[in-house]
Amino acid sequence: MTQIVKIQHYVPRLYLRNFSAINKDKCYIFCFDKVEEKVFRVKTENVAAESYFYDMDKGKNQIIEKALGRLESIFNQAYNKLLQTENLDSLSNPEKAAIAYFVAVQELRTREFRDSIKNMTRQLRERLSGYKMTEAFKKQLDSVQGEKFAKVMQLDFLIDKAPRFAKIIGAMKWIFLLNETELPYWLSDHPINRHNDIDQSPYGNLGLASIGIQMYFPLSTRVSLLFCDPALFRILPKKLSVKEDNVIFQNHLQVKWSTRHVFSINDDFSLARQMIAEHPELKDIKRQRFSVQ
Repeated sequence: MTQIVKIQHYVPRLYLRNFSAINKDKCYIFCFDKVEEKVFRVKTENVAAESYFYDMDKGKNQIIEKALGRLESIFNQAYNKLLQTENLDSLSNPEKAAIAYFVAVQELRTREFRDSIKNMTRQLRERLSGYKMTEAFKKQLDSVQGEKFAKVMQLDFLIDKAPRFAKIIGAMKWIFLLNETELPYWLSDHPINRHNDIDQSPYGNLGLASIGIQMYFPLSTRVSLLFCDPALFRILPKKLSVKEDNVIFQNHLQVKWSTRHVFSINDDFSLARQMIAEHPELKDIKRQRFSVQ
């Protein structure tokens, strides 16, 4: 009989363990709660997870959970190899494809992505509230609100969009970043973070094909991967040793793009506290992620 998985992680435990400390075969990680502004130590099995997060039928099928488990197993082989060699050239094409697909899926599978969908539909409802609508249209608009619709949309993205996103990521410039400072890289409940220094208003600048796009994927406390615009960053080497400002910058992104929780191997979250003090909206789970024009 197939075992039902009730607690489903949107950040895999095999990934979290490389940002944790092991004690008696258990992996412990420090967590900063942005809402409560509190720090606590917790087992990795108890974070970045919710009951039946991907299930539409609460355990009767679990197709998505099973598929994610297979993906994680394939990714883990390439992941461990890269951590051991610290050399992108050591990866075969299938191993690079496994990492690219994992990154695409990881960005789409989190609570943050689902809440972004809810934020978008909520803004759409508010924007149209001042217009005269038929009862049929009102019912249709109401049907795309809330958790259930957001879950359906998220699962659709995971199934239909992730392969295309992975292909784009595979074609980007890959740079291995080696952290040789005393500061550890952080992780969060939404660990894949995008950034772009080029303002492309009124158009968005965080699309995977945007000029200047950067996507950061921390691999452990001391190494990270950068996927970036292959034209703009073509002269950069495949491997770089980074200074403290880069580590702070990447940790800053983890705080900015996380839903609620930021993770570290130690309990120093002074940067996160400073960011919350300067931008209290970051602690609001229902904050506006973007603007519907």
